[in-house]
Amino acid sequence: MMPKRNYELMLPHELERAVQEFPVAYAAFGSLEWHGRHLALGNDTLKALGILEHSADLYGGVVLPPTYWGCVGRWHPWTFADIGQDLLARICEYIFRSLAEVGFKVIIGVTGHDVEPQLNAMKEALQKVRADYPVDGFMMMEGDLADFGEHRMDHAAHWETSILMYLHPDSVDMHQIRGDHISGSKEPGEWTSPGIGGRDPRNGAANKELGERLVTGMAEAIGNKARELLRGLEAAGKLEAGPRPGGEPA
Repeated sequence: MMPKRNYELMLPHELERAVQEFPVAYAAFGSLEWHGRHLALGNDTLKALGILEHSADLYGGVVLPPTYWGCVGRWHPWTFADIGQDLLARICEYIFRSLAEVGFKVIIGVTGHDVEPQLNAMKEALQKVRADYPVDGFMMMEGDLADFGEHRMDHAAHWETSILMYLHPDSVDMHQIRGDHISGSKEPGEWTSPGIGGRDPRNGAANKELGERLVTGMAEAIGNKARELLRGLEAAGKLEAGPRPGGEPA
C-alpha cells in the first residue's frame, strides 16, 4: 500500500513522517469554468490536482486540498465569476504561510487555469512568505517545466481532454460534441460557443494514452524541481531551520 499523500486524509503521525522525509507541499489551483459540453466544469482544478498527486506518488511530499476559485472572466453562465487577483493572492498567502508554519520547506503551486493573473497572484503570495520563513518554492502553469513537442496547453481541446480522459474518464463525454463545429478558437460571451480553443479533440486527437504521457512527464518535472529546491535550501543551511510538526524546534 502506498503511503498517503493528501493532507486531509493523513493522521498526525503520517503527516509528521511525510514532512520529515520530503518536506514538500503541493498546492493545486484552478477554476470552475465551462470547458465545452464534453468536460467537467472543474477541469482546471482536477487537472492540476491529479498532476501533483502523481508527483507526490513518485517523489514524496504532501498534496493540499485544491482551490477551485480563480481569476476567470464569467464568459459563460456556468463559469464562476472572477474572484480577483488581490483576493486570490491573500488566499494563497494564507495557505503558504500555514504550510511554512507546519514545517514544509518547499511549496510547489500549480494552476490548471492557465492565465497570468492567477499565476501572478500565486507568485506574489510566495514572495511574501519567502521573506518571513526559511522556505522556497515555485509557482507555475501545469506545462511550464516540460516540453511535449507538438502538444501544447489549450482550453478544452486535445491537451486538456486527454489529461482528463486519463485522470477522470467518467468526467469526459465526447458524444456531447460529436456534431459541433470547432474552429480552434474559443468564442467568449456566446452561450452556444463550443468553448474549445486549440486542436480539435475528436477523432482520436485526444486519448487516454496521451493524457498519461502528459501527466507523467509533468509530474516528473515538478518532482525534479522540488528536489532541486530542497538541495538549494540544504546548501544554504536552511533545510533544518524553522518549526516542526508539534511545535518542537528543529
